[in-house]
Amino acid sequence: MSVIKKIFAWGGIVEPGDPFTQENWDPLILWRFNEAAPGVKVYFTSRPGGFSNPPYESLNLGYHVSDVQAKVQENRALLCSVLGLDPARLTSPRQQHTADVELLDDEERTGSGAFSEESAFDPCDGLVTSLSNAPILFHFADCAPVVLTGTITDPRGQGKPVVAVLHAGRKGLAAGVVAAGVDLISDTYNIPQESITAAVGPAIGACCYQVGEDIASEMEERFGPDVLLRNGEGVWLDMQSCAEAALLAAGLQQENVYALEICTSCDDHFFSYRRDGVTGRHGAIAWIES
Repeated sequence: MSVIKKIFAWGGIVEPGDPFTQENWDPLILWRFNEAAPGVKVYFTSRPGGFSNPPYESLNLGYHVSDVQAKVQENRALLCSVLGLDPARLTSPRQQHTADVELLDDEERTGSGAFSEESAFDPCDGLVTSLSNAPILFHFADCAPVVLTGTITDPRGQGKPVVAVLHAGRKGLAAGVVAAGVDLISDTYNIPQESITAAVGPAIGACCYQVGEDIASEMEERFGPDVLLRNGEGVWLDMQSCAEAALLAAGLQQENVYALEICTSCDDHFFSYRRDGVTGRHGAIAWIES
């Protein structure tokens, strides 16, 4: 598999100083990314600690899965309360497995998708912003969360941070969502690709994600043979390795790409569509501090 720095998590292996830290915010369990650009906060959520009932128990952050809307609102409010955020400023798009990445560059659209599935960003599988106090929330249940951070070096905005959150599902990865996010940051803010840092969150691994030869061939052609595991039972795909390969192909440096290696299907602390079918969604949330 990939040679990217992977942090094998859950169970006390991660120690202080590592790129990811498990934080227990009773009743929530979150993972903080420690290598983000100065002024940027990045967290990956897990399943426990929310208000949703089965089969969405408990910290379901997605409206689109037919959970009770009020429960999702409570879950998002709880998450925001422990992170010191205003839930009304959460910006959350309608994710459609595309390569569509947009800029959140005005206050008018900040908070779109906070309280219902309806969003001004539709379809949208990546958001980039340099706005302060404008947290971006995406949700997942096997697809790879990718968070990009960087710092503007252009004299007009020198030292100002930028953050992006991407929904890197199989279809979106094949369509180029990672390259689209990296290019939008680089082109908009004149940030070199090699200075961008990426965190790849929990996603389904080759241990659990069996695919057909047609999909395997497509992903191998795009991302190389290391994203696949072949054995006597078939072909298996690793979503994190696909995301990592896409990041390197987009110009990021190997030393700036980190993966929190948790398989969402193996670990029931996370939601998994492949494992459970009808289920909730955990999240990736990132923002720039004021």
